[in-house]
Amino acid sequence: MKKFLSIVSFLVLLSFNAIAGTKVGEIVGQMGTTWNEREGKTETVIMGYELQMNDFLQTGEDGGMILSYVDDTKFTMGPNTEVIIDEFAFDTSMVPIEVAMNISVNVGSFTYESGSVSELGGDVTISTATATVTMQGTAISGTVDTTGKTTIILIPDSKGDVGQVTVSNESGSQTLTNVYTSVTVFADNVSIKPPSPLGNNEKKNLFDLDSVEENIEDEKKFSTPAMENEDVEILENETEETDFEILEDVEGKEVEMEIDEAQELEEEIISEELTVAETETITTTDLSIDTTQWIGMMLNRCMQKWTKHTLMLLVVQIVLGTLSIGIQLIGMLLIGMLTWTIIMIY
Repeated sequence: MKKFLSIVSFLVLLSFNAIAGTKVGEIVGQMGTTWNEREGKTETVIMGYELQMNDFLQTGEDGGMILSYVDDTKFTMGPNTEVIIDEFAFDTSMVPIEVAMNISVNVGSFTYESGSVSELGGDVTISTATATVTMQGTAISGTVDTTGKTTIILIPDSKGDVGQVTVSNESGSQTLTNVYTSVTVFADNVSIKPPSPLGNNEKKNLFDLDSVEENIEDEKKFSTPAMENEDVEILENETEETDFEILEDVEGKEVEMEIDEAQELEEEIISEELTVAETETITTTDLSIDTTQWIGMMLNRCMQKWTKHTLMLLVVQIVLGTLSIGIQLIGMLLIGMLTWTIIMIY
């Protein structure tokens, strides 16, 4: 009997593990920090990550995910959101078919768009700390804060169709049938007020079906230039290294050329110095010859002038001497005549 019970327990456990390990969907959009807790292990969630029952999906402050279930149900998670896949059944090969979905949202922002489970009449519920949301072929946007306060908004699906959704707690329920109306559940024991329409600002800032996808596209736009810049930096570094090597080769060649040029220049300078020295010697010699000739010429001129002056002085002296003699003779003659005159008178 004990052996039989052990076999039954093993088969039940095996069946449970098989069900738990079955793929229920995958990640078709991801950004920022995202991870999953599965069977006590934490795994990083990336594009193509396969989803299973009991997965505990979470996003960071910059995180976001788009979940696509095998029945084409679309579920998106915004930043700082926690979601648990409690139940998912989609087996149309059985009679009757088994279709059902139950998701728990602990905190954060999310959207839901019905897939085949809801279209085939399966029960689809989203549970929060204060409310239970029952889907009936439609799309919703929801937020759950850290206190459990839950806000549900009825929105059009991707085709523009609008269904209805019922939000309930221990104190009652409200059904939304008009697009862009909302209800807020503050606590599980507080009555839910009737749906109210959103204002223009609320519609503008609404977390809708495409919000995460748009954020992912924006992230790609901003990240791609960064990657290109990294590639450019790598290319620039490689180019700089190549340029540096070329520069080294060129500098080496330039140094060799400079040495050769320096030697040639030195030889030219020595040759020029010799030429200058010879020129200076010739010039000095020429100057010496010219100076001697000039001195001789000057001496000749001086001698000529001195000779002329001497002759002139001699002529003057002769003239003056002659005049002096003449004056003396005249004086003597005058004195003689005066004397003769006086003698004759007396």
